[in-house]
Order: sequence, then C-alpha cells, then structure tokens
Amino acid sequence: MHKTSQSLDIRWTAELSSSLQQALLNLSERKKVFEPALDNSQLINQGANFIEQGTLAVCIQTPSLKTANCIVIGKGGWFGNYIDGASSLSSFVFIEIEPCTVVHFNNDKLKKIALTNNEIYKWFYSLTFESRAKWLQSQLINSESLLVRVVYQLLEILLHITQANADDEIAVSQQQLSEMTGIARQRVNEVMKQLERDGIVQLCRGKIVVKDRQRLSNQLEGVDLSINDPRAFL
Repeated sequence: MHKTSQSLDIRWTAELSSSLQQALLNLSERKKVFEPALDNSQLINQGANFIEQGTLAVCIQTPSLKTANCIVIGKGGWFGNYIDGASSLSSFVFIEIEPCTVVHFNNDKLKKIALTNNEIYKWFYSLTFESRAKWLQSQLINSESLLVRVVYQLLEILLHITQANADDEIAVSQQQLSEMTGIARQRVNEVMKQLERDGIVQLCRGKIVVKDRQRLSNQLEGVDLSINDPRAFL
C-alpha cells in the first residue's frame, strides 16, 4: 500500500533536496515482514528498504545453507540491493526479531528517477556505507570462539530491540541464534547453558532474559571489536 510523505518519517543517509525526497516518498511502499515470508528475498533483491519499526537480522548463507555472515538492523536502519535489480541476492535470509514494518523503494521505480535526476546517485553512494562496518565486524567475529560469536549477537540484539524491559527480555530462540551464527543448535545450547549457570542469562521458552548486561559484555574482553563494538552503545 502506497503512503504519502505525511505518513512517513525517513532517516535519509545523505542530505537530499526536498524535491528528490518527495519523489522517493511518492514511489515508496510500506510492507510488513512476517512469517512465512521471512525467507522471501524480494525485499532485499528488489530495492532499498528502511526499517520503520522492528528489528531484523539479515544473514548471508552459503550454498549449503550455513550462515556465513549476519548483522542485526533495527528501527531507522537500511538494507537492500539498490544498485542492480537484475542481480540475485537469494543467499540472503531474514530473521525477524521484533515485528518489522519496512518502507520499500523498488529498483524499477528508482531507475526512472535516475533517468532525470542524477542526485539520486548521491543517495545510492551513501547507502553503500550504511552497514559496511557491521558486515566487516561480523566477518571478524566468525573467526572467534563459539561463546564470543553467540554473545556478540546477543549484544547486537540488545542494542537494537525497542521493547526491552528492566530484565532485558529478548524474544529470540536458540534456533534463531543458531541460524544467525551458523553454529549448530546443540552447540548454541551448550553456550547458553553455561551463561545461565554463570547467572548472566535466564533461558525461557522462545526467549532469553539477560540478567547481567555488564557480565555479558565482559565476555568480549580481548576480542577485536575495532570496526563495530556494540558495547559502546549499550
């Protein structure tokens, strides 16, 4: 369903003229991201997407369906393939951590604007830097221990969720953590059980309660987080 500019509050990644902003808003569509459409690659394949509400994990999978890289994007973040609509990014999958509403900018419609307004390339250029640090840090984390990989994703989720309470309740399952980290569910369970025995988290059905943020953050001491350190924002 199309929405007018009055109903959208977009965080643009570059300083754009009001005329271009209006043109972009006129072509935008608000979409829901929910089961069973989470593995539907159309959103990421067919344009740029702004997360208006919710929290989403975007994962790259290998041909064997093992997660090779994963980042968490929250409200106000951007993701998508806005450069080449013909290319396939079908190896990307979504994991919805909080119910998401995105504002979608379709590639075919963006191309029509680009034919008459070169300013749009300024926006495209700025979008290339939007999540780069997160992707690079995720690659570094994948060379670390199982504990570090799981804890890093928990902290990234904590950083982005908007419905956290005093106990930092995260509505994410161990299966979802397995999919985000590329670690077998049994191994994720072993890591989470150890964190629970240490009094850092409490495991509940379909969710995890972080009891001690500081001690959870301390698990990343000595880890190279020079590109993106989620602890700095918690």
